[in-house]
Amino acid sequence: MEEVIRELPIQSEFYNFSSLKGTSKVQNGQIRFLSSKISLVISAPEAEFAEQLVKKIFDRRLVSFAKLTLVPKAYQVIPDPDFKTVMKYVCISPLVPQQPFIAEDIAPEPLDPRTQEISDLFFETILNRMEQAGFTEKQLNEFAEFEITPDPQYIDRLVASQKKFARIYKNNFNQTIFGYLLPFTLHAHPQVHKFIWDCGMGLFTTQGYGMIDVVGNEAAADLSDTQAPPAEN
Repeated sequence: MEEVIRELPIQSEFYNFSSLKGTSKVQNGQIRFLSSKISLVISAPEAEFAEQLVKKIFDRRLVSFAKLTLVPKAYQVIPDPDFKTVMKYVCISPLVPQQPFIAEDIAPEPLDPRTQEISDLFFETILNRMEQAGFTEKQLNEFAEFEITPDPQYIDRLVASQKKFARIYKNNFNQTIFGYLLPFTLHAHPQVHKFIWDCGMGLFTTQGYGMIDVVGNEAAADLSDTQAPPAEN
């Protein structure tokens, strides 16, 4: 993605994209796609940037991702939802609330998504990025209401199966990070919802982390996979 973006006539600091979605399984620590068709979602606050990125991908005709050679076939524009104060989301790429850690040391335990700490970490990251995007101090003060509530049934299933809340991934700097894939409800100002819809949520969003989708969004329903396989075991 970075290679393609460098060729664009305009740039963005806030773009986001999803994991590649298709029928897949984890084999020998790697993701193996079993389907001939996969999907990729791209978003950015600048419509022209997103359009130019899609155009560049189609101009190339062949795009290589890891060991995959992809041929772009078609695209669709997903309209913005009606942003309200309370909205339900699923993840179509992992959410990263914490800074990287050194894998050679004793790995820390992932955060419990039911705690206030994880909500505060996301809130701090989002406000920092909104400030970088040009929101004023007065506007940021209006965004003080922010609360993430993970889906209780999903959490209960994880606890019952003794699975961890997060999986281990690598960012583009080969740093080890925790990524969370879970459905959740977000209570926030509608402009905050709009920002994370366009720009992603959490850290490393320009590296393909932090993309969310609205629960029940039929336009992207096949991409709303809260059980995506881990990038690294």
